[in-house]
Amino acid sequence: MKKTLTGVILATSLLLASGCASWDNPTQSQTQQLVDSLESASDPHAGTGVARVDQLSEVEPVTNNPQPSLPVQLTDADGYEVSVTDTSRILALDLYGTYTKTLRGLGFSDSIVGRTVSSAEESLKDLPVVTEGGHTLNAEAVLNLKPSLVIVDHSIGPEEAIDQIRNAGITVVVMQPKRQMDSIGQDIRDLAAVVGAPKAGEELANRTEKELADAQQAIAEVVPSNPLRMSFLYARGTGGVFYLLGDENHTKDLISALGGIDVNSENGIGAPSPASPEALAEVNPELFVMMNGGLESTGDIQGLLQRPGVAQTTAGQNSRVLALPDGDSLAYGPQTPELLLRAAHALYGETDAK
Repeated sequence: MKKTLTGVILATSLLLASGCASWDNPTQSQTQQLVDSLESASDPHAGTGVARVDQLSEVEPVTNNPQPSLPVQLTDADGYEVSVTDTSRILALDLYGTYTKTLRGLGFSDSIVGRTVSSAEESLKDLPVVTEGGHTLNAEAVLNLKPSLVIVDHSIGPEEAIDQIRNAGITVVVMQPKRQMDSIGQDIRDLAAVVGAPKAGEELANRTEKELADAQQAIAEVVPSNPLRMSFLYARGTGGVFYLLGDENHTKDLISALGGIDVNSENGIGAPSPASPEALAEVNPELFVMMNGGLESTGDIQGLLQRPGVAQTTAGQNSRVLALPDGDSLAYGPQTPELLLRAAHALYGETDAK
């Protein structure tokens, strides 16, 4: 039977279920068990269909009782002199939800009072969303939550909303993370410094860097000698939001870590670029990498194949898509090692096909 990507993910679904209770050895880290169980079983070039990596398990905190050393005096990315004196009510807002995941890892889950749509962790699902129409800040919603600290970057906006929050007397720290594979540890340390928890930040960063190195080594051992040519495709709905992502979103970091070739970056795509039929023909990937929500919004694989130019690509001819959790796919944070390993299981792991 011809291997399908759907079969790959289904075959490993028990292994990849969230929560330590589903693991054979609950004393061993989830990422380490994924490393140990990763085996190459078949040629990924022969795969067809959609493989989905669903919601990841939540970050295990390095402490459950953070004792922040305050005040913290700093100059933020916008040049403002800021004094952080209270971390009891935090709003941590960015495009991918990386800040809330990192704060959980630092032990600050109970201090988070709101979120963006990308902070989709189970533990935060009942908290109010303070963005509209995706990632547009609603300043009034932010102020209604009376945060003691707002941590934000310019991946969301508009800047006027950030200014309005600051001018209302709220302590605002604007960050400027690199948000790429080799900056994960430093981005964690930088956020930890803002909330007065450098020791916890060092511990979480070291743990994440080790897990990342282990994941990359395990994946490198199973990738084929002829790497899959992959294209990160960003879609929202069936209208005009249909883009190829490249260097500006650091897609090459993700795809290279999965053992693939980023054909978008290879073809000079930096900023998000319209996925026109001509552009799709030029990059002609063997596999599309997408966000779960994006694929669903197009009408899943059937709807995607109706978009002009998609069906003519090698990936389209094989309906070949790797769909990743929206808030984790390009987040580059403490969950990235698990994301890589789950995606690698989907691409290279054993199947139930005979």
